Amino acid sequence: MAEYSVTNSIIISLILGAILTFLFDNIFVVTFIGFIATYIVNKRNKSYVIGIQASLIFAILNFFIGMILVPNIPSYIAEQISFDPINFFIGFLLTCIISGILGFLGGFIAEKAYKRIHSEEYDY
Repeated sequence: MAEYSVTNSIIISLILGAILTFLFDNIFVVTFIGFIATYIVNKRNKSYVIGIQASLIFAILNFFIGMILVPNIPSYIAEQISFDPINFFIGFLLTCIISGILGFLGGFIAEKAYKRIHSEEYDY
């Protein structure tokens, strides 16, 4: 498998995540993005932090796209809804925390899987 730089691996995983969003739930996709971004990065940069970064970028993009593309609700309900900054901030924080944890999980699994597959390159 080809090994990419950190930036390229994050971009490739974000593209795969955008495609997989149409097929699967976002929780699986965020974990998968963390896994792919960590697994395809070159050996000297391989760390679970790359999975966290890719997952956070995807979650932030997904959060703001969800703010722009509002659901189709009746106008009499939409007129009563106003912007609530406290809930907005709490929702953004929770989204970042959950995606960071899932990105860590995917990146950690990818890092351990790579070390197990290529055990001759690593000393235990």
